[in-house]
Amino acid sequence: MSRMSLMLSSAALAFAALPASAEVWRLSSMMTPDSFEGQAYQRFADLVEEYTDGDITVRIYPNEQIGSMDSVVEQLSQGLVQLAPSGISFMSRWEDGIRYAAAPFLFEDYAHWSAFVEGDLFQGWLDSVEDQAGITILGNIPDMPRGSFRTLLSSTPVETADDIEGLRLRQYQDELIIESWEHLGTEVRVLPWGEVYDGINRGIVDAVTAPAELITSMRFYEVAPNIIRTDEYPQAVAWMMNADAWNALSDENKDAMLRAHADAAAYSTELLAQESETLTQDLEAMDGVSVNFDFDTAPLIASMQDFYEQRGADGELPEGLLDAVEAARSESAGASEDAPAAQ
Repeated sequence: MSRMSLMLSSAALAFAALPASAEVWRLSSMMTPDSFEGQAYQRFADLVEEYTDGDITVRIYPNEQIGSMDSVVEQLSQGLVQLAPSGISFMSRWEDGIRYAAAPFLFEDYAHWSAFVEGDLFQGWLDSVEDQAGITILGNIPDMPRGSFRTLLSSTPVETADDIEGLRLRQYQDELIIESWEHLGTEVRVLPWGEVYDGINRGIVDAVTAPAELITSMRFYEVAPNIIRTDEYPQAVAWMMNADAWNALSDENKDAMLRAHADAAAYSTELLAQESETLTQDLEAMDGVSVNFDFDTAPLIASMQDFYEQRGADGELPEGLLDAVEAARSESAGASEDAPAAQ
């Protein structure tokens, strides 16, 4: 029996022990319960029970308890798990274009990225995944940012872009991400998120990329104390959901779930803002930690522009991608111009 089959069988046996009379939604998370995401998931679970008058209970499995996210999305497709909030790229196994939501150094800012994700091209890709795998999205993806910006943490000093070359960098299993960072000169090694700390500590990898606000909750600074700001790409939590489970809900409970999602996302954003205010000061106060949030990423951006241009010339980009990126840029810029001036 394959490793994936064993994981699915184990998950099925574990879930079979749940009470048959209860409508239990199982939420699998990569994050620890005390992270800002973990706290938001608990808030969501509490609100679902409240808003549905006890019709639905959300049971949370944090910190990859039931497997890596790669295996969890298979369980999600099969209905063993109902919710798996994480990065949207995990859906790219069914629709390759989705991985470009996490394309390094392709988007200017969160508004640009949000306009792309909510645009027709990307939404069409999500519809394709629902048709193929039975996975849809709860709420709007940009509603719950995953960190204020992205960082790179290394066990060795990183002062310039040249220092990134040769780093053994942890990444997740995604062809675009791997090829991008290899293009930038790193030696990419794939590790599950829950094994990153130990992997750096044991010298399996030298570095990891992460949202800024997860640095402290994952304690990466203890083994990778050299921290730079990369703004690699904007990121949000996509609440991947089993479509059959969603479609089976009453309209009232669907509305309750959407309200709970919106309120939990707003709560997460509040926690994120609070943590962002003190993050730099807290890190700089730690012995042995070096923080550079003014790192010069210009050489990385220029290199990745060449990467995308070459991919486009070779016909290796999804049809319409660069046009959609430019359309989203114009839309986000127009929205900024139309916004009322601050008083």
